[in-house]
Amino acid sequence: GSPPTPRPIVSSSLPPSTRTMDHPPKVLQLSDASLAAYQRSRLRPNSSSFLAFYSSHLDGITRDPVLMTVPMDDHMCHRGHAVFDTCNVVDGHAYGLGFHLDRLIKSAGLARIPLQEWDKARLRETVLHTIAAAGRPNDVFVRFWLSVGAGDFSISPKATYGTAFFVMIQQAPPQLSTSTASGKAKMKLDGVREFCVDVPLKPALLANLKSTNYLLNALAAMQSEEKGGYLGIQLDAAGRVAEGAIGNVAIIDQAGMFLTPPFDEILAGTSVRRAFDLGKQLVDRDVLKGFEFRQITPADVYAAKEAFSMGGGHAVPIISLDGNPIGDGKVGPIFKELDALLCADMRAPSEHLDPIPFASLQTSGSFDAGYVWGSRLAGAVFVAGGAPAAGRL
Repeated sequence: GSPPTPRPIVSSSLPPSTRTMDHPPKVLQLSDASLAAYQRSRLRPNSSSFLAFYSSHLDGITRDPVLMTVPMDDHMCHRGHAVFDTCNVVDGHAYGLGFHLDRLIKSAGLARIPLQEWDKARLRETVLHTIAAAGRPNDVFVRFWLSVGAGDFSISPKATYGTAFFVMIQQAPPQLSTSTASGKAKMKLDGVREFCVDVPLKPALLANLKSTNYLLNALAAMQSEEKGGYLGIQLDAAGRVAEGAIGNVAIIDQAGMFLTPPFDEILAGTSVRRAFDLGKQLVDRDVLKGFEFRQITPADVYAAKEAFSMGGGHAVPIISLDGNPIGDGKVGPIFKELDALLCADMRAPSEHLDPIPFASLQTSGSFDAGYVWGSRLAGAVFVAGGAPAAGRL
């Protein structure tokens, strides 16, 4: 018999919009000037909160959001082969930059990202000068990344052109704001509700380093948010409390012990470590019995006097878990004592404070975009575009 009639590639029963493109993407053929103008017209409203950005690909700092980009062939983008960390800025000082850089360097080692010329001193200098370029002594948040580099789209980085470093200085978003009207300040007053989630933990290798692979973290937070929670609490294979999406979990048990899960299969939180160091004052005053890394279960959290989520230099009180009130369901007195110590630590003179080198910036040039350039940021950093806007520096 005759061969069967071939089936059409696109069925005629499909709606027209699936057969043809009503709005095909443009092929941009613009001059440099018109391309920049076009890109600015496409900026999202929140781009005004992006204050300064360093890129080793540019070998300099920019205050123009159009230039705050990462190449698509950078393995951070298409393979997640990068690590990152953060720090706070308080009263013209970077708080905790040293111990956050220590964790970044450890993460880079676990991820086999060569540091090459990116030693701790250069990383520190680059972060501090980028903060200075933002021109704000308070209410900014700092993120920085080490990537295995750009060069191709292979799974292995053997063809990349060397380690890349990026720094973003952002006006503190609402969830990190120090304002009493919103953000963490409000959470500290009211507390948050939390829920255990069924999103699996990362394997220990990924959990122990702070990589850009945060998909499971995002899914955990989303699941908790859908229930009215904050970040979500992930459990290990034995059903024990592990960590939150972006923070460690700690409780005060009925004996007055500060307990938090060991770091064996989760990220070693710098906020928990500072709490251990600072909290010795609370032990001396009989506010706490002591501090201990110990496995805890959801039932332990239900029965606790108080519970906290800890990350980003702060603690946030958890007032209920899975609908079960913790203690009397209100923010407890031990949290208030611990929070006061953590907040004071951000301002007290110590090795954990690095002054922002605002005075080192020198302005020159007459370009019309706010670029900041510096050869490896050794010495002064020069700002092209004249003096910054009033109130910025």
